[in-house]
Amino acid sequence: MKRNTIFALLWNGIDKVGFQVIALLVGIFTARLLTPKDFGLMGALSVFTMLSNILIESGFTSALVRRPHNTREEYTAILYFNLSISLFLYAILFFSAPFISSFFNMPELTNLSRFLFLTIIVNSLGIVQTIVLTKELSFRLLSVANLIAAIVAGAVTLVLIIFFSFDYWALAWQVFLQSAVKVLILWIFGSYKLTFKAHFGVVKEVFSFSCFLLLTSLFNAIVKNIYNILIGRLFSVQQLGYYSQANKFQQIPSNVVATTMTGVAFPVLSKLRENTDRQVQYFSKILRLTACVIFPLMLGMFAVTDSLVSLVLTDKWLPAVPMFRLLILAAILYPLHSLNLNFILVRGYSKINFYLDLTKNVLILTSIAFSFTNITLMLLYFSLASLFSYIIDIFVVQRITGYSVWKQIKNILPFAVASIVMLLMIFGVAECFSSELTQLQLLCFQVFVAMIFYACFVLLINYCASTEQKLF
Repeated sequence: MKRNTIFALLWNGIDKVGFQVIALLVGIFTARLLTPKDFGLMGALSVFTMLSNILIESGFTSALVRRPHNTREEYTAILYFNLSISLFLYAILFFSAPFISSFFNMPELTNLSRFLFLTIIVNSLGIVQTIVLTKELSFRLLSVANLIAAIVAGAVTLVLIIFFSFDYWALAWQVFLQSAVKVLILWIFGSYKLTFKAHFGVVKEVFSFSCFLLLTSLFNAIVKNIYNILIGRLFSVQQLGYYSQANKFQQIPSNVVATTMTGVAFPVLSKLRENTDRQVQYFSKILRLTACVIFPLMLGMFAVTDSLVSLVLTDKWLPAVPMFRLLILAAILYPLHSLNLNFILVRGYSKINFYLDLTKNVLILTSIAFSFTNITLMLLYFSLASLFSYIIDIFVVQRITGYSVWKQIKNILPFAVASIVMLLMIFGVAECFSSELTQLQLLCFQVFVAMIFYACFVLLINYCASTEQKLF
């Protein structure tokens, strides 16, 4: 189990980090070449694509990964079900395109949405292959498929912009090709092979578990994208572009950490469900590892945002900096929130998982009601709602699993404190040397000082920890 977990974490990490590095590089070039309006148009459609993909998946991934045994015929039934739902949803969205365009007052969205929504059908074809590989902890093929898809899609996007003067259409082709290439690779090399015989009883059987996951995911997607809807409707398309880019770049580190850790934690915790002591011990360790990574990463980005945006994206994106910083504060606890919900889910409490996410989303929606006329205020309240939601999570985890609130706080607190000290050191370096160094030199020096300090702290805390508490 330890060996499999290490390899799973390694390949899942390569997948998420590698994919996001490629996405970051392509995102930097496209941000420099295109305008905030181009990204605003894509941001306006994100909610529809996300909701459709969730409806197609229907919560089956977690349900089938958790299920002890699945047959080839049952996987086929899920595939047929997913494909049918995707075709139905695409038809609805195709004819709704003019209404979407009218709602946002963006005429370009009619044709753009009809093309972009084809990815919904493509994604439905890859869900079963992903389930099979995840259940087997075979993250290597998933990693390779994601990386190749990102490289191909990114290269084509840059070619379309540089040599053919494409605007937002290049971004749409990037999204479509990324999905199409990944699904093609999974079908060529994946272990699941199609059969025409299907046992549709599995759909009904797992839906009692997955229905709460479906509702949770749907509500999450609506709340997550409600800012795109409100900003696109109440403010300018340029403001939506600034928000979309700020949200996109802050999601890269938080999503890498969250999906890497939870992607491995869920199947491993599922395998340990008969041994609750080992399960809690494993959860505690992966929680510490997550805190060790996410706190310095996000707070370090918070400290150097101005220089980072100016140097990498150019000064035309500086209006996005306040949004970026507030989104970073909200995202710090996201990986820890995800781990807690996955732990509850592994124990079989999908209904409680739903209620916890519902609570978080209600907090966010309530905060929006008092701040929807001001983007900065909306994002500040969003950060506070994320904090209160995490506090509720850890109390529920204590009640269900016996993993105490104090133990969870004790596991993450040293990394939080060290990261805050690191943050102050970065600001101190800027205060002392900003007049003597160029912007690039100062940024490099800040990063160097932060890395040395935090590396020394991690080595010290690992040396002083007991065997069970060690990170490595």
